[in-house]
Order: sequence, then C-alpha cells, then structure tokens
Amino acid sequence: MTRLRVGTRGSDLALWQTNWVCERLKAAHHDLEIEQIIIKTHGDAVTDKNFGRDWPVGAFVSALESALLEERIDFAVHSFKDMQTAKTEGLSIAATPVREVVHDVLLTRERMALDSLPKGARIGTNSPRRAAQLLQLGEVEIVPIRGNVPTRVAKIERENLHAVVLAAAGLKRLGIEYPYRVDLPTNRFVPAPAQGALAIQTRIDDLAYEVCRVLNDDAVRKAVTAERGVLSRINAGCHTPVGALASVNGDCISLHAKLFTDDYKAMVEGTLEGDDPAAVGDALADQLVARLRG
Repeated sequence: MTRLRVGTRGSDLALWQTNWVCERLKAAHHDLEIEQIIIKTHGDAVTDKNFGRDWPVGAFVSALESALLEERIDFAVHSFKDMQTAKTEGLSIAATPVREVVHDVLLTRERMALDSLPKGARIGTNSPRRAAQLLQLGEVEIVPIRGNVPTRVAKIERENLHAVVLAAAGLKRLGIEYPYRVDLPTNRFVPAPAQGALAIQTRIDDLAYEVCRVLNDDAVRKAVTAERGVLSRINAGCHTPVGALASVNGDCISLHAKLFTDDYKAMVEGTLEGDDPAAVGDALADQLVARLRG
C-alpha cells in the first residue's frame, strides 16, 4: 500500500480540485491511500487587502511549497494561474491534468448584453487584466472585490454591483449556476495564463512525482508553458494586465496574448505560432513589450 499526503488550501474550489485529482490518482493506482492536509496560505489569511504591487509573489502557493520542502506533505494541488513563474528549487510540476474551460464569465444582476452595459455600470473584479479589458467596453466602474467564488457571486447583491467577472472553470467545478450570465469570448477577453489548468507539485525525484505523472496531459502542458512564458519574459505578476491563451494542434502551438500599460490606456496584442512552447512565449512577449514601448 502506497500512502501519500496531499496539501491543499481550504476553499471550496481548492478542495474540489484536490478531491478531483485524488480520485483520478486512486483510480490509476489501486493500492494508493491519500491523506488530505489543509494549509492556510497568505492569500487565505489576508482577506481585507486587494492585490497590488506589494502583494507577495506566490501568496496562494508559498505555504504549500514550504510544506513540501519540509516533507510535511508529499504533493500539492494548485490552480496553475496562482503559481509564480520562477521555479522553486527542489520542487517540480509532476503533472498538468486535462484542462477545464478557460474563458471568463460576466454574472449580471439582471439581463444585460455585453456591448450595451448601462453607463457607469459597477463591475466587481480584483484582476487588473479583467479590469483593463472591461474598460474597453466604455464607461464602467471597476469595483475591487476579493473572496472565494461563492463570496464574490454574493457581492453582486451585497455591494449593489451590476456584475462580477469570474473564471468559468471555477463556476463549473463548483456547480454554481446564476440566472444571468455572459460567457466572455476569449478573442476579446483573453484569459489569464494557465486559467482552468491545475498543477500537481512534488519534490524532485520523489515517489509522489512518479505516482502523479500519470495525470499529465502533454497538450495542456505545452499550452500552459507557452502562456506562462509570456508572464515570465515580461516579469509579470498578479498586478500586470496581461492575458495569454494557447491552442495546441500536434506539434504546432498557436499563442494569442494581450498586454496593457499599468494605467490601462494603451494595449497591444498579437498571435505567434511555433513548435517550442517556451520559445513561442518568449518571442511573443518580446514583440508585445517592444510595441508597447514604441
């Protein structure tokens, strides 16, 4: 019998994602037992502060990585988009499983069309990327909100908002339905790099690494590598208004990205294809940064 300990945040979504991974690992390894250990991260503990330039890198990840390095857990399940781009010495991403839907969703208080929002509509989001793309719609007011998925949905009524923006993946995983929703097209509202993807992290050369590898999806891994390559190349963090989405067809990777200035007033976008995901991400990032500065 193989026994492993998995570390997870305690939110509804984090627990759903961890349970989903554990079920598939146990289906692949019939002699596997997994103990679940809930770990509070900085992002979970500090709930009254919005993301900004002083927000620590890896706020939702670092505590889990410390538990791995200290051998208090054997693997961790992360929302891949929460992870910092710099690798943590001694740790590795053992698997990137199949990906959930990648687009964002606008949940609205009443029925509304995307291109006819009321003037001055109050839209809740704490994401600079989402704010930048929403402001292209016209005169809307961005209201910073934080909290887990159900909390942010509830703030539509609680904070008298016209709408909130959330990842469709989280809503789908939690089975949350809402009477009025607009699925945002990814060509206009480019998702966060790695949105909808999970990362299973282990120590390098550890038994858990070999156990978890079975869940890796090569196409998802390539797409996420290209998307996160854009972030890494421009040294972007959670405060940077940038979106990236890759599609993979055999050996061909097609990457689309949007990059905004910090004040949201200027935007560049582009698409690039290639067969090396990291190289495609780097090259497209370089192109966008050069155009934005030029």
